[in-house]
Amino acid sequence: MLYKHKLTAAIMAVISCASIGDVVAEQSGPLMEEVAVTGIRRSLQAASDLKRDSAVIQDSIVAEDIGKFPDQNVAESLQRISGVSISRTNGEGSKITVRGFGPSFNVVRVNDRTLATTEAGREFDFQVLASELIAGADVVKAPMAKTPEGSMGAYVNVKTARPLDNPGLHVAGSVNAKYSELSGETSPEVSGVISNTFADETIGVLLGYSRQESSNRIDAAATSRWAPLNANQAGVISGDIVDTSGNVVTPSVLWYPGRYEFTLDEEERERTGINAAVQWSPDESWVNTFDFTYTDFSRVAVSQGMQVGLQFPGWRDVVASENGTALAATKFGQQPHDGLFQVRGSESKTKAFGFNTIKFLDRLTLEFDASHSTSEADPRQDTLVPNYVNNSRDPNLFPNGLDPDNDFFSYDMTQGDVLDLDSTIDYADPANVRAHWNQITHQELKDEITEFKFDGGYQLDLAFSDAVNLNSVEFGVAVSDREKTRNVFATPHVDNCGIGDGRTQICGAFRDMDDAVFSTNSGSGFLGEESGNFPRDFIVVNSVDQYHAAIAAMSGVSDWPNEQFDETRSTTTSEETRSVYGQLNFSGVLGDNDWSGNLGLRYVETDTQSTGFGKERISIEPGIDTSNQAIIDVTYTEPGQLKKSHSYDNVLPSLNLSYNLTENLLLRAAAAKVISRPAIEDIGVNKNYVDVQAVNFRTSGGNPFLNPYEATQFDLSLEYYHDSGSAYAINLFRKDIDTFISTETFRDETPNVVVNGESVDMSYELPGFGSIVETITQKGNRSGGQITGVELSALHYFDYLPGFWSGFGVQANYTWAESEDKNADPVGLDGVAEPGSGLEGFANNSYNLIAFYDKEGFQARLAYNWRDDFLQFRTGARSGGLPEHVAAYGQLDFSMSYDINENFTLSAEAINLTDERTFEYVDVEERLSLLQYAGPRFKVGLRMSF
Repeated sequence: MLYKHKLTAAIMAVISCASIGDVVAEQSGPLMEEVAVTGIRRSLQAASDLKRDSAVIQDSIVAEDIGKFPDQNVAESLQRISGVSISRTNGEGSKITVRGFGPSFNVVRVNDRTLATTEAGREFDFQVLASELIAGADVVKAPMAKTPEGSMGAYVNVKTARPLDNPGLHVAGSVNAKYSELSGETSPEVSGVISNTFADETIGVLLGYSRQESSNRIDAAATSRWAPLNANQAGVISGDIVDTSGNVVTPSVLWYPGRYEFTLDEEERERTGINAAVQWSPDESWVNTFDFTYTDFSRVAVSQGMQVGLQFPGWRDVVASENGTALAATKFGQQPHDGLFQVRGSESKTKAFGFNTIKFLDRLTLEFDASHSTSEADPRQDTLVPNYVNNSRDPNLFPNGLDPDNDFFSYDMTQGDVLDLDSTIDYADPANVRAHWNQITHQELKDEITEFKFDGGYQLDLAFSDAVNLNSVEFGVAVSDREKTRNVFATPHVDNCGIGDGRTQICGAFRDMDDAVFSTNSGSGFLGEESGNFPRDFIVVNSVDQYHAAIAAMSGVSDWPNEQFDETRSTTTSEETRSVYGQLNFSGVLGDNDWSGNLGLRYVETDTQSTGFGKERISIEPGIDTSNQAIIDVTYTEPGQLKKSHSYDNVLPSLNLSYNLTENLLLRAAAAKVISRPAIEDIGVNKNYVDVQAVNFRTSGGNPFLNPYEATQFDLSLEYYHDSGSAYAINLFRKDIDTFISTETFRDETPNVVVNGESVDMSYELPGFGSIVETITQKGNRSGGQITGVELSALHYFDYLPGFWSGFGVQANYTWAESEDKNADPVGLDGVAEPGSGLEGFANNSYNLIAFYDKEGFQARLAYNWRDDFLQFRTGARSGGLPEHVAAYGQLDFSMSYDINENFTLSAEAINLTDERTFEYVDVEERLSLLQYAGPRFKVGLRMSF
């Protein structure tokens, strides 16, 4: 019902503003026959013209005017393009997926230059770019030889405004207020752009500034560490196992999440962006441009919550699904609940300098470009996990605060998507808090890129016949030097718990913490859209600093958290690339119609080197601590320095053809060999060892010998452009992947366990917990698969309708893609559904539907974007090696504006109108991985332009 009300309101808003536009038109006199192209329509028409005139298959987005980009960031606009979908970070568009290829497969550049980023891989986070400073973006789906290599999905070039593109003085600015319904907070946004030309328009200067603050809230339920339960083993489960109808069943294996988490995140964001450009063009044959871009983007999220540990023994009254999931159970024994408090913060600063000069010498064109960018960030994460026990128990009889015969909790996942919980432990009473486990880490990240490019073109006009004419030849060379550094600092395991060196033990000691450190979040409306008897009021930390001080006093570690350099998780990776290309551009006449095309070859060499530290495991000694946790004591060699180098080269041919079937109907065909380099994080020598709890024993790291993804792709496109500006297209595509990179997660059943001083050669069973298994995750090369798909797009204007109806238009696109991965290894785990033959990250269906109105100074747009269910990881790390899926997601957005006069415009925007949720699951939908709400967001503002 809520969805219908919001949807109806949005549709009525479009019609209402259109009606107002009609009234203004009637008051202004009779309608003109000529259509005035402004606002939304002007940007759509400009994008359509770019698509039609392009030498390749591409789509574009264009700002309506200087400083007036149509969405809160560029990613939100790119999702309107056929084949493009986006991922969101706390509700805001951040990264793009094209034709099913995720962010790491798509090269995103700013002004044709690589922008340094502190992301783990090569993916580009559009949150660092202020949309007000962007002039447009091109999405190239079929590359030419001169298109920079590295993309199997699309090459995206984001363009900032240049002063000589709009001669004269231009001043624009906006003031906005943004409201988040879930957080209840209102935040400011301001931006301004000034551009002017001098000396007979031979010199241009542009300066842009943007400042945005936002307060967001994210409610979530999540699971991790999925594990099997041997239901036939004596003493594991008490009583019968029944199905959801109450019938006794006898499954051999049951799967359950080791952790079930509830988190309420409150996030503060601040983004400052500066863009400057200076151009000098002494005459029409020479243009020089200097660019500078600066972004300061900070995020701090405080997460309050709790987690229910299901990894303990003591199973009773188990309800099993037909898929073998332990949907409900009661658990007696020494099983406390955990608090889950996290502080995640980061400030990233990005600087980019660029110089470009282009000279036209009769038939010869020469262009040189040099750029340098750096990005630095300091992400930090505090994870604070106290225990919750039963304060009413006699500490002399029950020193751990729990009565194993009377203290219990029952969970139930049969009634909804979120776990119901009934417990004798009051998880909303600060008196029940006991100190337990903590992890404090921070990183120092830096990315530095220097690029040089030289391009040239020569006009030939060699007519071999009427049918074939060689118009020009283009050529170029490029070199790039990139270095990414990741230094990790963490509190040692021994001090996470405050043990060793004579210090007082905290892990498992159940030491009482000061009640004044905590309070209860009653009345928060946590996960208010979901029904169920799950924790909605729980304990929260009043101050992280206060919590730190309490742990320092208990442990005797005065400088706690005493973070130390973690050599094995730290790495420096460098990458050098050299490329050269040549391209021939043709045209001619076949029959009575024109054709054009290009044929080219690109050659690229890549050298990588990664340095860091590694260690070898000697032995594992298992045990159970005083809090009934399954723990392990792992012995390693001392870290030794590592340096690994790797090189590869690629030859990348390409062919693009277009043929004018009629004046308005265009046929295109394209073929190319493409690559995507592995994520820089994935080619490091770094390793992460999680080796304290037996049920969470895992190792992950990089593979410095990865080769790139390689594919051969084919495109066939039919495009129709009506004289009115309406446009329609159908594009068929196929990609044959020769080399693929997959996440490889496997389970080591015999990780050299030592018991009572002697090695155990076979799998070791820890009583009540099951086998000690190490989960090992890294990337690896293998043969790929095939992707076949079709894109449909339409842009239609209703100019022919009478009155205010003539201001309406529709933009729609649909993408169907089918992927096949015949060489994927099966998961092969009893009770786990196989993920099928589809490639990771590929949704079969996605579409965008946009209704817009643009007439007499009124603009409105209602957009719905939808993406189908898809496999995220064939063997995911968070789930413990099981497949991980993302459920289908659709979002409704609305925006409108009114031009008060030629200088002032009022605007309003609503994001996620129907309060959609993100839903992720493991191999089957009943095994929840993540359920998340970011809530609707609303923005109102005033724009000024002179």
